[in-house]
Amino acid sequence: MRMIDAERTLAELRRGQRLGWHTGAQVHAWVDGEEVVGLATGQARPGRPMSPATIVEWASATKPVTCTALMLLVDRGSLGLDDPVCFHLPEFGTAGKEAVTVRHLLTHTAGLTSTITGVAPPEQVIADICAAPLREGWEPGRRCAYNSVAMWIVAALVARLSGRRFVDFVRSEVFAPAGIRESWIGMPATEYAARRDDLAVIPGSPTSGTRDWVTWERPTGGGHGPIRDLGLFYAAFLAGRLCPPALVAAMTRRELAGVYDEYVDATVDRGLGFLLGSSYAGHSYGPHASGHSFGHGGRNWCVAFADPKVGLAAAVYWNGQVDPGTQAVRQPATLAALYEDLGLA
Repeated sequence: MRMIDAERTLAELRRGQRLGWHTGAQVHAWVDGEEVVGLATGQARPGRPMSPATIVEWASATKPVTCTALMLLVDRGSLGLDDPVCFHLPEFGTAGKEAVTVRHLLTHTAGLTSTITGVAPPEQVIADICAAPLREGWEPGRRCAYNSVAMWIVAALVARLSGRRFVDFVRSEVFAPAGIRESWIGMPATEYAARRDDLAVIPGSPTSGTRDWVTWERPTGGGHGPIRDLGLFYAAFLAGRLCPPALVAAMTRRELAGVYDEYVDATVDRGLGFLLGSSYAGHSYGPHASGHSFGHGGRNWCVAFADPKVGLAAAVYWNGQVDPGTQAVRQPATLAALYEDLGLA
């Protein structure tokens, strides 16, 4: 295949611009390992055009990267999915969390809490979660509620078991094999000073593009880079450059099927770190995606996923946060247009 114009996709993005949903967007896609779409439209910030190289915020679409880092260590025998977390992080085993397992962290069934709501050093956040109780009445593994704070403990396990900083492990063991070079979970301050004009700024978001937010080593959603890099992560999954086939199969198997998620107030299918299929309309992969698709959204402004049935890896960023109802229209419509442009519908 060759690079295509993706006319339907571009038209859908421009429709969203006219409706005031976003000021600009990036879309990248690969089919059978070959990049076939790479487009940017509109503005990244007032007076600055969006380009494929513009650095954007991945938000919670970062989570599969965080989970993959830990699953690489599971694959290497450093820990097991059903190990109690406190076996590896003894300080975690307080306030009723002794029964929380690694699997619970990855499937949003752990019920962890934190008292920290703003930017704080990673070690402070992790210590706070370790000291905090579970959600009231929670029994790990018996209920599901999207649990962003669990990713801090996933990152703490990666650091403890690898003997390296979490962000360093990600760059060498996840980003490098995927060919990701211009992205960070916690951009170094020196890099931020040099690249700040290359960052998109989401209208109405007080944190978007700010130094404290972009440099925060936040495993829950601190990924920043061109959305193409996040697409490369999924392309690497499909090509087998990142994880062996057995590990890919384990991560994309339905751990939870048709389970009610109390946080998102919807029925979801989850693997180990991934949202599977099109089970949740607000973060679905569109009407043409197969049930084998896996990926994750980020807030209400980006999504990345892979559809192994048709060999597709794709990532989309919209420079504009919308309400969940609007995203449940914008995201499926954009991805439907992308499938149609590629002849995969």
